[in-house]
Amino acid sequence: MRGAVSFVGAGPGAADLITLRGAARIAEADLVLYTPSAVDPLWLREHTRADADLVDHARLGADELAELLRRLASRHHRAVRLVAGDPAHCPDLREQRELCARLGLDTEVVPGVSPVSAAAAATGNALVETAGADTVVLTEADFERVRELAADGRTVAVQAPAARAAELVEALLSAGLDPEVPVVVAHKVSWADETLLRTTVGELVAEVKRANLWRHALFLVGDALRQAKPRAGYAPRETETGKRWTSRSWRSTGTWSRRSFPEPDPVVAEPEPDDVDLAADAPVEPVVDAAEPVRVESVPEVPVASQPDPVVKRPAVTKKQPARTARSGARRGAKK
Repeated sequence: MRGAVSFVGAGPGAADLITLRGAARIAEADLVLYTPSAVDPLWLREHTRADADLVDHARLGADELAELLRRLASRHHRAVRLVAGDPAHCPDLREQRELCARLGLDTEVVPGVSPVSAAAAATGNALVETAGADTVVLTEADFERVRELAADGRTVAVQAPAARAAELVEALLSAGLDPEVPVVVAHKVSWADETLLRTTVGELVAEVKRANLWRHALFLVGDALRQAKPRAGYAPRETETGKRWTSRSWRSTGTWSRRSFPEPDPVVAEPEPDDVDLAADAPVEPVVDAAEPVRVESVPEVPVASQPDPVVKRPAVTKKQPARTARSGARRGAKK
């Protein structure tokens, strides 16, 4: 029996996102290589054997790692190398497997949940959409590659320090992306203290500064990550319980009687431009007969004759009001 090393995907960080196969390999291992940024050491100790060795892989140099694997091969023990996310995204996976093969160790790769998938799932979005984004690009903090690969119809996932958000925005705008393209910023996704921001390319730098992010984060860029929208024809409405989506019908704008008030206005206003157009081409006599009671501005004599009627009515109304008050006073005196 030879020694073996299992490269297990540790997922995005949450303990319950490690696969059952990966958890079984951890429970059987004599040696577990991990990094605190990928797995919680307290959880790891609870799910390993009591005599298993836990070693922080980030503190080992290349020679120290080779010596550790050599001892493992000589003792025919089993080891687990925990890889953040999915081993398929580990850039040195091939080198590690070749090193194990030279030392006489068998290797196995156990897939895991990618942080990219976890971040998209946290927003409720997919990375691709039908008749939309059909390409997903994964890259590290190489902004020159981002400038070459970013385009409409693509979802770009960039692993980079949040402190370099301004450089990422410059690369995305240089690639021709619109400032309104959605962006998701995920830091320690699936952890208890995760940070998840939804913004746009134009507002990315301001949102990152407002959240006080500067460490390594995942940036998802693309139209597929836009926030969910209601179907067409729906609008927000304030109710007693808060906002709800209701149809733009008479129920949301008022009763049918309220909608009837603004309708007569355009009906009355429409004949006026028609009369002006006809007056320019029609004979003089029909225009004068039709316009005497309506057109006040075009004929100066008509307003003079028509104004006395409303002027006579207004003082009559004011005279009646004090008369009613006097009568009511007399009646009150009679009652007394």
